[in-house]
Amino acid sequence: MGWIKGEGEIEASYKISKIAAHVPDLVVYSTLTNDIPYAENFHGVLLFADVSGFTNLTEKFCLSCKKGYGADELTRTLNSYIGEIVSHILDNGGDILNYAGDAILALWTVERVQLSEVISLVVKCSLNIQDQCGVRETGVGCQLKVKIGISAGKLSKVIVGDEISQYFVVIGRAVDEVRLAEGLAVASTIILSPNAWELCERDNIAIDPIENERAVKVRYIKREPSFSVEKYQDSIGTSVEHEKVTRVIGRKVNLAARLMMHYPGVVSCDSETCYYSKLPAFYFNELPKKAMKGVKNPGVLYQFMANKHQMYDHLM
Repeated sequence: MGWIKGEGEIEASYKISKIAAHVPDLVVYSTLTNDIPYAENFHGVLLFADVSGFTNLTEKFCLSCKKGYGADELTRTLNSYIGEIVSHILDNGGDILNYAGDAILALWTVERVQLSEVISLVVKCSLNIQDQCGVRETGVGCQLKVKIGISAGKLSKVIVGDEISQYFVVIGRAVDEVRLAEGLAVASTIILSPNAWELCERDNIAIDPIENERAVKVRYIKREPSFSVEKYQDSIGTSVEHEKVTRVIGRKVNLAARLMMHYPGVVSCDSETCYYSKLPAFYFNELPKKAMKGVKNPGVLYQFMANKHQMYDHLM
């Protein structure tokens, strides 16, 4: 039962992860020793994605679904669509700051000298979102679409409240500009705010000007961003614990995909999955360590060895 060591630690980590997965990194990694209120200045790139078609979809489900099932179907459809957009953002290193109905605000924190490179990374992420999620057909003949605004520049995180309850808000010119950019966007388009266009790698992003506006419409990116997601995460000090606590869903999905690639033909899992299976230790054999792209120190990995007859006997 060697894999069960640290049971209390794993249990505590699991509970914290469930909560922290719903909290922005900007809050999870806040300094806790400052007097309240206080502000922290930083540079960042903001992405504002707004889903259109929600009202029509709601009406369609109310009319076409069986009584009592419309709300459930609506929830499942929206969760699936918005969840896919969120996955693109997380996979590209973004931090979800807030949900506002059917809109998402995401942040990439950067050093000032990295702004242009990370803007390209966010533009590439936005193009992928539009390619995969730009227009989504639903089962009731209604389309969901997304429009995206991008801004960049100096931001401030302000913490207010008292010792019991604290609240955070992100303010700055980039916040105002991302709202402006999203407001200029129409379904299935991406708009760069004036400041983002000024700071980006202009020779790498093809755009169309917008009449009487300093903001621009993104057409395509000419070459892959030189600043990779891995490089970005390293630059902001991404650690194993950071990944473990704040990107629970994204990290687990990525780990599962890597396990299938690097340990083909077997049922493999990490120590946390092994522990929560509540199965006897002799059902698992430790796997040899392998370097897996995008996975840092996954811990001990196991191969599940039991056959279906053993599982049947165990469950009975």
